[in-house]
Amino acid sequence: MKDNRLLGIVHNLLLLLVVVSMAGCQFGQDEFKTTPGGLQYKFHHQNKAGVGVLIGDMVTADVAFRTVDSVFFVSSRDLTVPYQFEVLEPRFQGDIYDALLLMAVGDSATFIIDGDSLFMMDFERQDLPEFIDLNTLVYMDVRLQDVMPGEEFSKEKESYKGRVENMLAELKAKEEADIQAYLEQHDVKVKPTESGLYFIEIEKGNGPSVKTGKSVKVDYSAMFISGEIFETSIQNIAVKYDIFDSTKRYQPFQYRQGDTLTIDGWNEGLSYMKQGGRAILVVPSSLAYGVEGVEGFIPPYTPFIYEVNIVEVK
Repeated sequence: MKDNRLLGIVHNLLLLLVVVSMAGCQFGQDEFKTTPGGLQYKFHHQNKAGVGVLIGDMVTADVAFRTVDSVFFVSSRDLTVPYQFEVLEPRFQGDIYDALLLMAVGDSATFIIDGDSLFMMDFERQDLPEFIDLNTLVYMDVRLQDVMPGEEFSKEKESYKGRVENMLAELKAKEEADIQAYLEQHDVKVKPTESGLYFIEIEKGNGPSVKTGKSVKVDYSAMFISGEIFETSIQNIAVKYDIFDSTKRYQPFQYRQGDTLTIDGWNEGLSYMKQGGRAILVVPSSLAYGVEGVEGFIPPYTPFIYEVNIVEVK
């Protein structure tokens, strides 16, 4: 295990050293060949017996991108997994896919690509990074490790899609079971609204109603269906449940009712309330973050519990 890790570190360092040393060289245009489509390329090693690349294949490669004076991406340094991606139809003459279509497994090469087209078309950026302008050329250094043929890759994608669909079906069923378990545990007798929200009134307010367009201040605690609090506007609760953040200012959350920045379940639940009112909202994922969730934080089909206190409506 330690030997393998050491070999991996050495491999990454060697690749980075090669790239950096190449970045220090000012390649003359005569050192590169040019395809009929205008792509400039230079092979450092060619494996004549290697498997070639076709559109639709999935490739695994060591890849680095650099300008003439700086390296801005090295896959073995900047990624935690091998750099793998599908080979698509070229999006402009001389793009990364044109480059890969010249290669075979075991090859290593450098390609010169138009920088602004690379970022705007291949990388689908809305704007250019500060180190790229309309005249910048990008050098792409590639060592092709493996190619999965398109037919096999399609089967892998279908298999993965099936696994994801099964996982989502399980999460959806779990959400429904978890909500029912919560309602039974807390002896909740109210029926859900037409949308699926459970509005549990604790104290009726006697001030202005929460209506669309009104400015509202709310003290709240947000938790998962398990009861684990992950966010609150109340400092004492944050301290009690060990989620206190010294950089956060604990005060009632202020928003405008109907604001699209808040989830649907929040807007609907508070629309039943008045200033001074307190309630618990059991919000199904369909009124929160749905099947997408929030990457790295909220899984798909995640319901929420909100405890809310309307501090002010005006």
